[in-house]
Amino acid sequence: MPSGDPDLPADAPIGVRDTRRLLTANEPHIHHMASLARLPGGRLVLSFSRIQGTRRLNNGVLMVARSDDDGATWTAPEAVYAKAGWDCLNMGGLMPFGDARLLLALGRLQIDPTLPGDEPCTGWHMATRASTDGGETWSPIGAELRLFPGWTELYGASNPHRLADGRHLLAVIGTTGRDVGWRAGVTFTDDLGATLSPPVLVAEHPRLGFGDMDVVRLSDGRFLAVARVFGGHPSVFAHSADEGQTWSPPRPTDFAGANIKLHRLRSGAVLCAYRDERGNRSGVACSVSEDSGEAWQRVGWLAAPGDGPPPEADGVRCGYPDIVSIDGRNLACVLHPAADASGFVDLCWLRLVDRT
Repeated sequence: MPSGDPDLPADAPIGVRDTRRLLTANEPHIHHMASLARLPGGRLVLSFSRIQGTRRLNNGVLMVARSDDDGATWTAPEAVYAKAGWDCLNMGGLMPFGDARLLLALGRLQIDPTLPGDEPCTGWHMATRASTDGGETWSPIGAELRLFPGWTELYGASNPHRLADGRHLLAVIGTTGRDVGWRAGVTFTDDLGATLSPPVLVAEHPRLGFGDMDVVRLSDGRFLAVARVFGGHPSVFAHSADEGQTWSPPRPTDFAGANIKLHRLRSGAVLCAYRDERGNRSGVACSVSEDSGEAWQRVGWLAAPGDGPPPEADGVRCGYPDIVSIDGRNLACVLHPAADASGFVDLCWLRLVDRT
């Protein structure tokens, strides 16, 4: 199986109808860290970071494209955020609050590869823009959002989640300082993301760091959260039975995943897609739980790893899967695999089928 191709068994709960590289270019480039949203009217909106060249040099530009035919064709990508000397990218990405409001959590980083740690950044900034016309035009960039003392990111690939009282819940991660004190939680909004509450923590620890958390509502009405644990430790899961106000103590899963994406299948089982933090970190794997996250079965690869160390673009690992429902049975997925032999990184588009 070539590196980057899907590899799922015939009896897996999801299957691949087809796959292709998306928005390719002839010049050296990195297209990565995508976010995907499907609006109630059917339009797909895609945001991703574009880097010219094959090195991450604080020069990323955040782009947006749209599709009105379930991803068969896309508009030419348009730049929505750029700042000289900064790496501009999704800091949570696209969050549809119905057809009337699409929120884009964006941000910028200043990366210094000489620094130690999981996120060698000397600066970071997060804000939002909103669209009321399906991603064709965007509001001015809002004020900086900082829900933690250091880094703040509305990381939750399934954001937002409507609550029984009409408010919305969003997953969020952050730090107490530069690459220290990583924790994951949820925040609440009663005005479609214009303002956000102080976080309710789901996972924190004096020595372990938590990030890349996603949340999904289960068939029984509870919320399930799954978060990355830095350092290649097993990911953790927790439940909330009171609309996100309190959470069970985090417990380990049997996989070590980053860039977590959760999706509830037709049967009620939960699919978790993630960059596999075991091995050479060059594959995007998926696991399924049929008991609300208590146990997980490894399904296969949405993007298979290579046999040896990947020919990585400088500073970019594979990952960031995002999945949306097209209809009751068909799904669309976007991710970025490891770099090809030339160091180029393209987004990978997969049409999936829910077999459950």
